[in-house]
Amino acid sequence: ALGERPATRVWQVKDGQCIGRAGAGLQDLARPAPRLILAAAECAEPVSETRHEALPVELSTTVARSLARIEDLGAVAVDPAAIPMAEAEFIFSGGNGVKDWPLFHQTAAALGATEGASRVAVDDGFMARDRQVGASGIWVTARVYVAVGISGAIQHLQGIGACDKVVAINLDPGCDIIKRADLSVIGDSAEILKALIAAVAAYRNDAKRDAA
Repeated sequence: ALGERPATRVWQVKDGQCIGRAGAGLQDLARPAPRLILAAAECAEPVSETRHEALPVELSTTVARSLARIEDLGAVAVDPAAIPMAEAEFIFSGGNGVKDWPLFHQTAAALGATEGASRVAVDDGFMARDRQVGASGIWVTARVYVAVGISGAIQHLQGIGACDKVVAINLDPGCDIIKRADLSVIGDSAEILKALIAAVAAYRNDAKRDAA
């Protein structure tokens, strides 16, 4: 009646051209945009019964009170024992080869590491069950994993597979944990742990002198 040939199923109008679906909807047809355009169904907003209203909003020009000066108090000390094993970045883990457990705990505290253990150490009652590392315990992703007196059973190696660096302290140079380790220290664990504590203390003393 209007003498117009509308463009149907149009999904794009640009630069005087319109593109609409053709045939079974598998092709696009481009043509000069006529005065009458019927848009494709997907171009329309879904029909809903929700009524909307637009109102002008006056924005406040009052300047907010400036924040008090922020003081950096440094890093917050975190108890390594409170860090979940799966999230710990530095794990100090003990196994059947640890003969002096108080010394083990002292070394972990000096290093600021989260304590872990092999299944044997847990079964023997030296560490809590939630500290067990391995396929039958907790899979860990620490940046540094130190294994003290752990031979390296397959279940334990599976649990530390995603760790970045593994350090092994063991008397047996042929055990499986040595093959997995990035750094191995062969010797009596008690003597090595004492040396670690002394090295940490010396490092911190030097740092205090430099700061003074």
